[in-house]
Amino acid sequence: MYLVFAVMLTASQTGYAYKRGGDKSGGSGTNPDKALAADCLPPSTSAELNVNNVRALIHSGGDMWWDLIANARYEVPQGSGRHSLYVGTLWIGGRDQNTQTLKLAAQRYRGSGVDYFTGPLDRLGTAEVDPETCDLYDQIWAITRQEVEQFRLCNCIAPDDPSCDGYTVPESIQEWPGNPVVQANGQHLDMQPLLAPFFDANDDGVYRWEDCDYPFYDLDNNIDCASDRSAFVYGDFTLWWVFNDKGNIHGESQGDPIGMEIRAQAFGFNTNDEINNMTFYNYELINRGTTTLAECYFGVNTDADIGGAIDDYTGCDVQRGFGFMYNGDAFDDNISGQLGYGENPPAIGIDFFEGPYLDSNGIAETFSPLDISNLRDTSRWSGAFGINGLGFDDTIADNERFGMRRFVYYNNPGTGPTADPSTAPGYYNYLRGIWLDNTRMVYGGDGYPAPSNGSTNIVADFMFPGDSDPLNWGTKGIDPGFDWREQNTGAAPNTPGDRRFVQSAGPFTLRPGYVNDITTGVVWARTASGDPYESVIRVLRADQKAQSLFENCFRVLNGP
Repeated sequence: MYLVFAVMLTASQTGYAYKRGGDKSGGSGTNPDKALAADCLPPSTSAELNVNNVRALIHSGGDMWWDLIANARYEVPQGSGRHSLYVGTLWIGGRDQNTQTLKLAAQRYRGSGVDYFTGPLDRLGTAEVDPETCDLYDQIWAITRQEVEQFRLCNCIAPDDPSCDGYTVPESIQEWPGNPVVQANGQHLDMQPLLAPFFDANDDGVYRWEDCDYPFYDLDNNIDCASDRSAFVYGDFTLWWVFNDKGNIHGESQGDPIGMEIRAQAFGFNTNDEINNMTFYNYELINRGTTTLAECYFGVNTDADIGGAIDDYTGCDVQRGFGFMYNGDAFDDNISGQLGYGENPPAIGIDFFEGPYLDSNGIAETFSPLDISNLRDTSRWSGAFGINGLGFDDTIADNERFGMRRFVYYNNPGTGPTADPSTAPGYYNYLRGIWLDNTRMVYGGDGYPAPSNGSTNIVADFMFPGDSDPLNWGTKGIDPGFDWREQNTGAAPNTPGDRRFVQSAGPFTLRPGYVNDITTGVVWARTASGDPYESVIRVLRADQKAQSLFENCFRVLNGP
């Protein structure tokens, strides 16, 4: 069976308040004592998000879009044998407020182990998990909206309806993990009594399909998800699962564990427009640990390969909070066994819809991308405002949420300061927009300070933003004098390559018990003519629909 983890708890249910949410050098990240680890095995379960025009492979440890060997598994168009994404993972890092010790979880390719393990953590203040619980939750639950609609009709509303003849309740609804999964011996960790989101028909706090409880799709299209998106299940087809960073030592990053419990859902829609080429992801991140992390960042790491992997360019749209990948030449070749897209290759991007809450300050920030003239205090451009993100265009204090606050790329293969990270300080540097040698990223060239390649000495938060940052937000108000893309670096164009990118949000203070969300969407589009950047223009246009869908609580207005 599949275990799908997409739960959202209200503050009263969890006992935790829903809160909004350093130094410039990478600190040491020491691997925790093996004796303190739970000895959980690496996650081993996978499921396909097989919906619409996309087929994507998801793993129970949170990494996705590859087969754990060396093959891409984000196929679009479905059935084409061609793939546009290779790996997607979560990165989380911050410093212990008291000791300044770096705590970090960051997954990539499992080359030296994993940082994430399956299952929820206990709520005793220890943020612990045992191997039995990890094993029990090494699953991904799958559900469809159609199953739930039929269940409500035939089990709750009109069992005598002719369409209900011979109806039986599917296992996906009977086994939905609305409450903790019980071990064979009847035991389980002392954890939150509610897990995956469900409609509680009699408000007893217990998931029982016999009481007409069901996975909480918005079947009547009347919910307001603005403050609590993880409280519901979305899509026409949905995967839900739960994982943590305390199940064992962090083999990938070598970082100290945080005590994060992450409840995730992946979903898609069947439509007749650009949404048919999209998939979406929501992560509820709960700090079960006892440590307050300062200078904390949440990020999503993406290895996007447009067919063949070694001929790509990357870039971002600052106002949209959107990072993208596109082909560096007009023909995408077959490379290393991966089928290329040929002429007119597509572009693909990640919309970072919402990130963690900003630290509370008692102020209702009024700046938003709808009214950029409101930005006056340039000293606060380091993070107090956002031209992307949420809550900046209302009169409510302390509801502001980060959007994409950094867009960073790095290269494979390679050595030196712009290559793959391998240590906790390196991962943390990339979350903050700092190269591996602790040099701050700059505008122009390839982002590394070297005037010969066209770079400036202007510090930059967003790599290759083109003309999407008219206020020069990413350069603290300094106008660099040109629009920076990989084809226009300030000198010669960059050489296409195997790019990866990180979109991150921060800095903020992560306190014990704080709950945050990250919601992202994958958008794909392809031009029929012109140079490869024409596909970027199309994918940005398609992203307008993705953004509208997010703002409308993922209600699809035009079905298939």
